[in-house]
Amino acid sequence: MKPMLQNRGVAGLALPPQPAGLARIGLYWRTVRHLRSSQIAWQLWHRLMPVPAARHLGGTVRRDLPGLAGLQPFALPVLPDIDAAQIGFLNHTRPLDVAAIDWESAAEPKLWRYNLHYFDYLHWPVYTAAMKQQLIDSWIVGNPATAGDGWEPYPLSLRVVNWIKAWLQGGLASQPVPQHWLDSLATQLAWLERRVEYHLLANHLLKNGKALFFGGLFLAGPDAERWRKLGLGILLREADEQVLPDGGHFERSPMYHGIVLEDLLDVLNLLPLVPGLIDVADQARLTSAATRAQRFMAGITAGDGRIPLFNDAAFGIVAEPAVLLAYGERVGAPVGAASAAIPARSSIAPEGAPTAAPTRIFFPDTGYYGYRRGGDSLIVDCGPVAPDYQPGHTHCDTLSYELCVAGQRVVVDSGTHSYGIDGLRHQARRTSSHNTVELDGVEQSEIWGAFRVGRRARPVQANLSAWQDGRLLFSGSHDGYRHLPGQPRHERRIVMAPAAGCWEIHDLITGNNASRHKALSCIHLDPSFSVRPEKQGVFVLLNAEAGLTLRLTVTCGSVADIKSGYHFPEFGLCQENTVICVEQGGVLPIEMHYRIERL
Repeated sequence: MKPMLQNRGVAGLALPPQPAGLARIGLYWRTVRHLRSSQIAWQLWHRLMPVPAARHLGGTVRRDLPGLAGLQPFALPVLPDIDAAQIGFLNHTRPLDVAAIDWESAAEPKLWRYNLHYFDYLHWPVYTAAMKQQLIDSWIVGNPATAGDGWEPYPLSLRVVNWIKAWLQGGLASQPVPQHWLDSLATQLAWLERRVEYHLLANHLLKNGKALFFGGLFLAGPDAERWRKLGLGILLREADEQVLPDGGHFERSPMYHGIVLEDLLDVLNLLPLVPGLIDVADQARLTSAATRAQRFMAGITAGDGRIPLFNDAAFGIVAEPAVLLAYGERVGAPVGAASAAIPARSSIAPEGAPTAAPTRIFFPDTGYYGYRRGGDSLIVDCGPVAPDYQPGHTHCDTLSYELCVAGQRVVVDSGTHSYGIDGLRHQARRTSSHNTVELDGVEQSEIWGAFRVGRRARPVQANLSAWQDGRLLFSGSHDGYRHLPGQPRHERRIVMAPAAGCWEIHDLITGNNASRHKALSCIHLDPSFSVRPEKQGVFVLLNAEAGLTLRLTVTCGSVADIKSGYHFPEFGLCQENTVICVEQGGVLPIEMHYRIERL
């Protein structure tokens, strides 16, 4: 394993300088022009209108829930490796004093503070019921209405759901729910009702809708009924838009797909609590979206049983695919035979062992293509920067791929380290941090800030063949470099022959004239692999622990070199890894090719 670097940053990684003058105006225009007019209006409303006062709703009552006995166990959040004297998120742990919690935690990054207010830890078995009760009481006292991170709509939405989940399934010292807890819950929901994130939309809006629906179903009275209807309307509209026809989430991030899938499954879990409260047609719409999302999750799970790390994905945030798929089966969104084909987490298939029949991965609406065969998989991202009006989780990974062999990741995506405006965030999103081609040192898509995208790479075509003689062919292209001289286009073909243990990557840069360019193709290896050069353009990839040896051969006269890179498999975790860099310069067209073989 390569050494782990400091979580707080890596020397030498800085943000690129921002353009000035007319160039900066152009960058802003290329970013803002994709927003919906309603987003702009809501942005102005949030910035210009005075913050409304919180409505303190006392005397709140809990709804009678006749179907409570049929509630299925919720999917447990990922549990950190801590003890009862600690609290930690994103690979950063602090001592925990339940009697004196610093809810502001000003020295911590914003995403860490958000996690502090999410209350996922109500589901951590390491804390006693009495500690969890103290945590809720401490939050209520330490976070006066509308002040601080905890009252922002997104963390508020997650906290509301986590409180209700904990109260529904027990595990807290106080039963029944104390009145001041119910009053605080109602006050938070009343605030959320007036701060729904219509200016951001996407997964944030769906989270708001889920919280309002949960609160409106859990509580009784006219306010609760209004929240329930508002939340259900948001859920229905967003499920229809956000879950694509092939089941993928429209932000094209496997991690956020898992988050939204769990949201939909949680809603389905609640529906039987009050029979007849939800229209049959509405329930069918939600079930259809959840089932599509389940099938997508089953389809894109890699050979090691985990999600691909494309587009702001990281491990440790959402439950593993097998957990979500099992949860879906329990709440009425079955996948069927597809879930049985999911490999066990990190299972290593010895040489000569029987393998499952190959599964063709074909999700053209989302833009994911490839195959899975037992512990082997190759998954390509050829999806658009989407949705146009909210591309905040986009990386420059068009035509990038991840490769698993025998349950072990070999070629990896960069992953995601943080959401701050810093060098590590920018590094994770760069073209050269993915297994694709960078041209002239220019990014495929014009990433800037923490979540901004100006000019966007657009897939021009993508196709995946049928299986033929144990081989599968992917072909795709994008126009992310169309603004460069000659309007270059990157075309990629990947020949997959898993039974033979061979994968070939062909790249072609074409254009409308013979302009000169320099192409860089990066191949990021899992930190568990060491690399030994054999001769010019030939490298042996060795993972002694997994008993895996592969050979990577570069052809077409390209120059290949070994460099050190960074891999971010989890938030706050930075590992050194080896990157094989393949360079080819000249006039268009430029051709590049390499082959990976299992020895």
